[in-house]
Amino acid sequence: MELEPGIHQLTFGREPFAGFPSPNAFLVCGTRVSVLIDAGWDDERDHQARMAYMRQVGAPPVAQLLVTHRHADHAGGALRMRAATGSPIAAHALDKDAIERERFAGRGEVDLLLKEGDSIPLGGLTLHVLFTPGHTAGCLAAYLPERGALFTTDTVMGISTTVVRPNEGDLGQYAEALDALLAIGAKTLYAGHGPAVRDPEARIRTLMRHRQEREEQLLAALASGPASVPGLRERIYGELSAARVPLAEAQVQSGLAKLVRERRAKATDDGYVLA
Repeated sequence: MELEPGIHQLTFGREPFAGFPSPNAFLVCGTRVSVLIDAGWDDERDHQARMAYMRQVGAPPVAQLLVTHRHADHAGGALRMRAATGSPIAAHALDKDAIERERFAGRGEVDLLLKEGDSIPLGGLTLHVLFTPGHTAGCLAAYLPERGALFTTDTVMGISTTVVRPNEGDLGQYAEALDALLAIGAKTLYAGHGPAVRDPEARIRTLMRHRQEREEQLLAALASGPASVPGLRERIYGELSAARVPLAEAQVQSGLAKLVRERRAKATDDGYVLA
């Protein structure tokens, strides 16, 4: 659907897990070319639905497929899209290897490497690349200043907080990314899942407070004595559905990694304790 002139949301495919919205891709159209931000799952039906929509709206040629990060619901369909449009696949260097290994499995490579400060002229509009690590090591966002539109993938969503897995991202960097996105002063935020956020400042500040509260909860749980990751998860989150237990434990692990780096916690034979 067209969200505003030249900005289209393409939401196709299955939910990542029960009750969580399908991934959004965004088609940003200038007068000369367009950019597709993310490519959804590696699924032929999803791909054909995206292509049908792009033909229906008469999108200009796709100059770039900007893959925001390594996860399957955002990078999975990139090779199909490149084959159909001829557009190069672009990503950050720190997620490149993971995308090629986990999503492409030897069937292709990332064509272009993007970094903070890169820009993509579309004709009447210019898409600016932002480096926002945290959710993953090479997570990207994009900003369209002519519209005040900020594309934040999974870094900021209006429907949920963001999972930061310790083997993929970093909570300290995530906090810095929120600071950077807040400073932009965007009018509208378009996220990787769910509807547009019309008050980006309020949403980002809510996420900042949430992260601070979770850290305080983790410190309080550690103050109760040595505990394993599952034990800390139970102390902080209580009862959860089976599907959400791994997500919560990943958050605990990422929080512990941050505290250990900051020398506020440490691992012992009995579990994690305050340093």
